[in-house]
Amino acid sequence: SDADYVGPTCQYCHMRGGHHNVQRLSTVYTSMGMSNADRGAPLWKEKRDTSVSVCDDCHSPRSARENLQAMDEACKDAGLKYTETFKVAENLMLAGMDEPMPKDLAPDWSGQHIWSLKIGAYHDGPEYGGAPGESGEFRMSNCSAVERICFESVGYWQTYIMKGMAHGSWNDATYCDGSFGMDRWLVKAKTFAEEAIRL
Repeated sequence: SDADYVGPTCQYCHMRGGHHNVQRLSTVYTSMGMSNADRGAPLWKEKRDTSVSVCDDCHSPRSARENLQAMDEACKDAGLKYTETFKVAENLMLAGMDEPMPKDLAPDWSGQHIWSLKIGAYHDGPEYGGAPGESGEFRMSNCSAVERICFESVGYWQTYIMKGMAHGSWNDATYCDGSFGMDRWLVKAKTFAEEAIRL
């Protein structure tokens, strides 16, 4: 084993051999776990094998592969939780119970008030606002409360799950930040929706 200490630094794994291209030894381009990509798919085999070759300085190749596979499954589970949280926000917006973007706040980068969760290719109808093919700006400010809940769910909790699982920090991935946080934010979104419907 090349590793000579218990807890490797970021550079030890991600800048292997002094290379500064950290993309070489990081996950596929999946926005730190926010994109629902199958990182274990054959398409990414070379990237996965490279990661395992770093992990096996301290762990067996089998242990490294199983840990990264567990990360894949945890990210898929997190994606399902986010999808459910998003659906709560989407249903409120389509029912006219959530403003696309509060008009009293500053406009988004394009000078408009488009629903921040609108993704052009998937939400291309007049009910979503904006021009055909135009996307909202995923953000945590200048948006409604339920949109912010969605942003925090995927932008914070889901990335904690991915990073925690990738680095063997089970607490970050589960009870401390990740999965438990996503569960709480899903409940928060549903509570917000129930209150909006009652009003």
